[in-house]
Parts: sequence; C-alpha cells; structure tokens
Amino acid sequence: MKLTENWKTLETTISQLVAKAWIDEEFRKRFVSAPADILREAGLVVEDFVNVVVNQGSTGAPVLTSADGGAMIYEINLPPKPTDLTDAQIGSWVEETLINDSPIPMCSS
Repeated sequence: MKLTENWKTLETTISQLVAKAWIDEEFRKRFVSAPADILREAGLVVEDFVNVVVNQGSTGAPVLTSADGGAMIYEINLPPKPTDLTDAQIGSWVEETLINDSPIPMCSS
C-alpha cells in the first residue's frame, strides 16, 4: 500500500509501529534511525522521493508535506509511552489482539 492510498490502514499500521517502539527498545532505535525501512517491512510502499522522519517525544498525527524539488516529507510522531497502559495492552495492539478496554487505536497521548 502506498502512503497516500488508504489513510485508515496507514494510520493503524503507524500506531502499531509506535506501540511496538514503546515496548521494544531495539525496534525503537531502528524506527528512529531507519523509519522508511521499517514502513517497508510493515508492507507500506515508500517512494524514493519520500523522506520519512520520526520525531521523538512529539504527539499528534503523522504529517505528509512537500519539500523543495518535488520531494515529500512524512513526519511520524513518537510520543512518550503512556504510563496508564501495561506492556500487555500495548503488545496486544501491536499483535492486533486488543485486550478488553485497551485504549490504543490512536497512539497519541
């Protein structure tokens, strides 16, 4: 799926990647340092003209903006891990098996 094709699926995938970054330190490091690779591994098509950036500590929805020369910048915010969720609740969202009352579908705090 291309970044601009299905925003709902994209939003779900990104929120699961953010959740995984909250509970897996090695994954978080890779997500921050090579986000385009992580998105591709998750089945998303990231065109060569799209620069993917992860903003640690920021909240809000991902943003796709245009840059000079026809390039695009896709900014993903990686907010701090919520203190009111357990690793099991977060992990269930990553695995798409939500535990009852797990409030994760939007990973912004």
